[in-house]
Amino acid sequence: MIVQKLTAENIGAVSGRQICLYEKSLSYLNELCDRFDMLDSISFIVDTNERNQGSFLFRNRVLEVCDISALQQLGPEQTAIVIISDYYREAFQKITDILGEHGPVADIYYFANQETEYEEYYRKIYEKRPLENLIILRSGPHAASYVKGMDFADNARALFEYALAAGINHTYELVWFVKDPMEFERYSTVENVKFLSFDWSVSEDRQERDAYYHVLCVAKYIFFTDAYGFARNCREDQIRVQLWHGCGFKTRVNFVRCEQRYEYTTVISDLYADIHADIYGLRRDQVLVTGYAKEDWLFHPDETDKQRLCIPQAHQYILWLPTFRSTEQKLAQLNEYDLGSETGLPIVGTEDKLERLNELLQKKDVFLIVKLHPFQNRKTVNCGEYSNIRLVENEELVAHDIPVNRLLGMADALISDYSSAAVDYMLMDRPIAFMLEDVEEYEQSRGFVFDNIREWLPGKEIFCFEEICAFVEEVAAGQDKTAGKRRMLRQKMHRFCDDHSCRRILEVLEII
Repeated sequence: MIVQKLTAENIGAVSGRQICLYEKSLSYLNELCDRFDMLDSISFIVDTNERNQGSFLFRNRVLEVCDISALQQLGPEQTAIVIISDYYREAFQKITDILGEHGPVADIYYFANQETEYEEYYRKIYEKRPLENLIILRSGPHAASYVKGMDFADNARALFEYALAAGINHTYELVWFVKDPMEFERYSTVENVKFLSFDWSVSEDRQERDAYYHVLCVAKYIFFTDAYGFARNCREDQIRVQLWHGCGFKTRVNFVRCEQRYEYTTVISDLYADIHADIYGLRRDQVLVTGYAKEDWLFHPDETDKQRLCIPQAHQYILWLPTFRSTEQKLAQLNEYDLGSETGLPIVGTEDKLERLNELLQKKDVFLIVKLHPFQNRKTVNCGEYSNIRLVENEELVAHDIPVNRLLGMADALISDYSSAAVDYMLMDRPIAFMLEDVEEYEQSRGFVFDNIREWLPGKEIFCFEEICAFVEEVAAGQDKTAGKRRMLRQKMHRFCDDHSCRRILEVLEII
């Protein structure tokens, strides 16, 4: 059994047959049907992601997405399989595992979308060129889910800033893949720093494509904090590192084995090394216990950040980071569910409760900063206008160039629920509270990496409005009632409690 590239030359061998597509990808499906007139021949789609399974409407036709086991029902002669996936080699191996080396389906094809076509072309050109002292950095989700600011953020940005401070750019050229390079003109005079657009991977401008693929094909190191598909066909001597967002409580939405998709990932402890090896399908030796790069920011807050965000002076500050559940855009692959509260917040679900909470905060001279997830905005969470409560959206932090963990470092206490930010914040050894109103629903919807999740929450549990008010009073009084549990868990969840994570990452990879 072999896999062939679907081309204009061999499309005739597929025409008139029933087609099974492997993987639901609307972008691939659109390109496939634009290039080849085969929509009417598609019988069904198979996908291992349960969230993708079921019926959906595509170009006035209902298509069914089935579990991969449906491959076993295919007829021998009248059916062909067409893989529409970035990882067509992995897909082919899974199909072979299901059908056997000499399965009933004779013809298996992969469809190369425009980006894959370009990459195959450039990979061929550069396959024997020596690697260069180039380091690629990218953060945020894949291009289709772009949110402003997320393409220059998180662990990748923290590592970049450290690399500049350590003079790594005297040895390596640091190249960022971002949405719009023009937004980063402030780095134009910095030695060996370059910004390219990830959209250039499919640019019609030859010079833009040449610049993008030159870097991609000869860089020694590639760092990213989420999307890694752009580096799917790297050479064996290129080192890809998944910096990820955080070690938290939530489990992975869809299991895909990543052992072949990148060489290393970073975590904060041996406990999380085992967890991430399991939920991301990695060998244990691929998981580097270094601490997260962005945790270094916690130890260096900038007091002027409060001024830029128009946050008034107060005796103490509490930062609330509600866990992401849903977006106004209703991104199907990301939404968990809607809380259905008047404010969009857990527990403080009505304007009346917000007013009462604000009165307490004002009385105690405590200021509450509610920082929304980048995928959310004021249309999904509404805090109104209050003297001691300030809603901060992603756009504001981007406009003022404020990383979340730097803001987190200046907080006297944190309110979270299931966010990995709470695990980061443990390094500050300050009070944490967890909003658990929907813990059972969230466990059913998303799930946790720990079986008994409440045993692993390093802070005060809040199930009702009165308990959040009690937490505010405790913080105002300088009380830290869950310090013992937090410090016990910190020994398990963190190997390091310092601001040297960036250095450790670069050292273990022998960049410094």
